[in-house]
Amino acid sequence: MQGVIRKILLTGIIVAGSSAHANGGVIAFSGAVTEPTCSAATQHIATARTGGSAQHYRCSEQAGVAASQVAQSYALSVTDLTGTPLGSDRLIVYFANYLSAQPKLVTQVYD
Repeated sequence: MQGVIRKILLTGIIVAGSSAHANGGVIAFSGAVTEPTCSAATQHIATARTGGSAQHYRCSEQAGVAASQVAQSYALSVTDLTGTPLGSDRLIVYFANYLSAQPKLVTQVYD
């Protein structure tokens, strides 16, 4: 009897899982950043821009770093937005034209 019940439950889970799909909606996140972060140094951004792949750095490489930030490391990447969906955004195009500069996306991911 237990074997039959398990098979029925397993079949129900498989059928329910296979028919699930997302069709819009809102996902709300709440919380807080509990670890202090550091900003990317201008020289690191310039290096990452020419490197082509993510470069790894430590927060302790900057002057005036708090003791809690010393052990933090992060990957820094710079992406050219030309030809991407974000690069054709009206606001980004406006600022790029205003500054006469090519837009770049600077991403800092903490380890």
